[in-house]
Amino acid sequence: MEHSSVAFFQILYQNETLFQLEDRALTERPATTAAEVHPAPPVPEPAHVQAPAASLPATPAVPIQPPVSPQPAIPATHVPTLPQTPAVMAPPPVNVPSPATAAAFPALKHKVLVLTDEPKQQEMLMSEALFLDNILKAVGHSLETSDVVNFSFMPGQDARTVLSGKKTNFFISFGVPLIKLHLDLLLVPYTPKNLEGIWFLLVDPLVVIEADRNLKKKLWQALQKMFEMS
Repeated sequence: MEHSSVAFFQILYQNETLFQLEDRALTERPATTAAEVHPAPPVPEPAHVQAPAASLPATPAVPIQPPVSPQPAIPATHVPTLPQTPAVMAPPPVNVPSPATAAAFPALKHKVLVLTDEPKQQEMLMSEALFLDNILKAVGHSLETSDVVNFSFMPGQDARTVLSGKKTNFFISFGVPLIKLHLDLLLVPYTPKNLEGIWFLLVDPLVVIEADRNLKKKLWQALQKMFEMS
């Protein structure tokens, strides 16, 4: 019987260490139940999973500024006034005088133009006028059928319009170079020259020709040749 009990305990407590007590103690101790030997495992409590709290951005610290002491009011009488900038006035418009219109060459009415130069008087002397009239009549003209102009009293001395407009047929100059009339012409004295349909003749002043017989003859020959060729 004793061996069967030992075998039973060996089977029951094969993985545990057994101690033998005195017989009294074994007789007085109540039999141990299997529930006491192998207590029930503890029931695990349900785990409470706590979601991590959302992290909020840290609020920056606001520096505390010291209180601003109120500024004393400035009396109105002590408020500085700024100097006003004077208004800049626009300069008045400058009236630029328009260039004067060049005086026109005297109007011509006849086919023969006679140009003289008498700075002291506008009209020719009686003797010179009579002499010129006789010469012109010898070639079929006269003072009445000719335009006689004094160079020193001309309002306009530019004769280029006379040349371009062909306002005359015969241009006889007594002592006035044609360069003064803005005409770039090279003339040989007492030698007629035709240019663009106009006959030009350059001779000495009337007062010089009237006092010289040879010059009178040269003038007569030049006028006769010019009007015959025309």
